[in-house]
Amino acid sequence: MDGLKDDGAVLAVPEGFELAVSSDVLNEGVHFPFGEAPHYIAHKALRVNLSDLASMGAKPLCYQLGLALSSVCDESWLAAFSKALSEDQALFDVKLLGGDTTSTKSGISISITAMGLVPKGEAVKRGGAKDGDVLVLSGSVGNALIGLDILRDDVVSADEAYLLECYRKPTPRVALAETLRANVHAAADISDGLIADAGHIAKASGLACRIDLDAVEFSDAAQAQIDVGRYSALDLMAGGDDYELAMAIAPEKLDDFMSDAALHGIHPQVIGCFEKGSGITVVDGQGQAIAIDKAGWQHF
Repeated sequence: MDGLKDDGAVLAVPEGFELAVSSDVLNEGVHFPFGEAPHYIAHKALRVNLSDLASMGAKPLCYQLGLALSSVCDESWLAAFSKALSEDQALFDVKLLGGDTTSTKSGISISITAMGLVPKGEAVKRGGAKDGDVLVLSGSVGNALIGLDILRDDVVSADEAYLLECYRKPTPRVALAETLRANVHAAADISDGLIADAGHIAKASGLACRIDLDAVEFSDAAQAQIDVGRYSALDLMAGGDDYELAMAIAPEKLDDFMSDAALHGIHPQVIGCFEKGSGITVVDGQGQAIAIDKAGWQHF
């Protein structure tokens, strides 16, 4: 990582570690609105990749950046974009390793490949959940969906600033990497929506997942929108773009995990369990299954 002077990069992985790698593409008009401020685009593009590393228990190391820029991206746009990336590089202790820049005649497109280090054999994957594990959520969901709807002028909220921040600057849970490796059997970031991504863990693990609707706690801002009937709880659980983690944890490991998370100011919630069977079910307070019209974001 010497000044980005060469056509490629050479990485040395420390002995006893493996390289975790994740890639995401963000397209204007799909993953962020047309005309979005460049600093928000930068924050989101990097952070969504770091969230994938966090779900695997990896410590961020570096990333490569591919940019396809439109004619609106002048020097001031690039300065604001680069400044935001620099701020997040310092915040999350990750370095830019190179990439490519080109032009596009349509909307902006950004591709990031993020790399992190994880002790050999300790990466947390989706397929490791065990029968009897509890389903733990690292934070609240639905805030990003409401924030996006605020940008679209589809909803009004007294908590506008908070909800917009949730959508534009998600917080990757990289602080949980060590305790994930020690205590978590399986994990996924819930970028596609809580219901969908918990279902991905269940499918990869050959199990069923049950979410107890009454156990899911929303932020005050999101709950206010539920209370006035703007959204249902299921809407917010399927909305996506939250970048919290869904995790499978053995009951005997739960106290240790919760204590470690609290040291980082993170207060997860237990919202369900994994059990023998297949598929994902959301149940009400009487244990009755609730019809799920939409589980999460559809890419195609």
